[in-house]
Amino acid sequence: MTNISLRRHAMCSTQPHPSCRPPRARRLVTASAFVAVLGMSAAHAESAEPGDGADVDERPGLILTEENNCFETGDRRPVLLSHAQTYVPDRYIVTSLAAPPSPAWLGPADARVANAGFIDYVCESLSVNGHGPRPTIVSLGTVLVRRDNISTDYVLWVATDNPVYFARLQELGVEVHFIPNSSYSETTNQNGQRQISVKYVENRPGGLNNTRTITVLAPPSGDPVPSVGGPIYHLGSKGEVAITWSNLALTGRANVCFRVEPESLPTVYGITSFCYPNPRTFIVGNWTGTVELLSPPTSG
Repeated sequence: MTNISLRRHAMCSTQPHPSCRPPRARRLVTASAFVAVLGMSAAHAESAEPGDGADVDERPGLILTEENNCFETGDRRPVLLSHAQTYVPDRYIVTSLAAPPSPAWLGPADARVANAGFIDYVCESLSVNGHGPRPTIVSLGTVLVRRDNISTDYVLWVATDNPVYFARLQELGVEVHFIPNSSYSETTNQNGQRQISVKYVENRPGGLNNTRTITVLAPPSGDPVPSVGGPIYHLGSKGEVAITWSNLALTGRANVCFRVEPESLPTVYGITSFCYPNPRTFIVGNWTGTVELLSPPTSG
């Protein structure tokens, strides 16, 4: 399978949102704004931009992404362990956890649960294998597992509104959903806080249909910190795919709510609407990712 730029970060919680002033014009944060936040020089920012096609890399079984001026949240929820075990391939062992207290878990107190959720991010610029960059929304469904006795995430699906990224993931056999009608908007609430709404829309029965609202309490600040992550895995129609990433990012704090519509794709995996009671990490930065097809599916 392949490696795709992703960012796993536990995130988000929400309290009732104050009423908002009229929304500003829909936009992604400008590159110059991100440069200012990161303390990067304009020359450095320009050098990080993907090329004009001269550096296109189309090696089979490999996706390379350059993702700039992004923000990300990762929203985890407990789901019944017995349910998660039905949709994770036998190659992976779903991690069994004690049920957390209310309000995170409203089921039986003695239940065993799995840790499922989203890795979601929005980038002003995402380039695939050296092709021209474009604004991009990405959403991944994940569940905590063990692979060869090592803790990692299993990727349930990938969704994106980037047609090149979608096509390349399809070529690797990944369960990928095209969400071109998705949208991103911002307002400033009455407390002067940045409030973000991202709508993930697939427009088909059983497709992705959910909304994430982020209220930034403490904007990211300080020096950007490099980090690497993964691999996380997906078992697709052409074999196992590994996903790794490298970040240069700042972190802040935010309240997060997500609303999952009835019969939307996440509900198949036991993920429903929720507002986190405590602030969680909010990530802003640039990153690169790799999605790599590791092996063909075994026969028999």
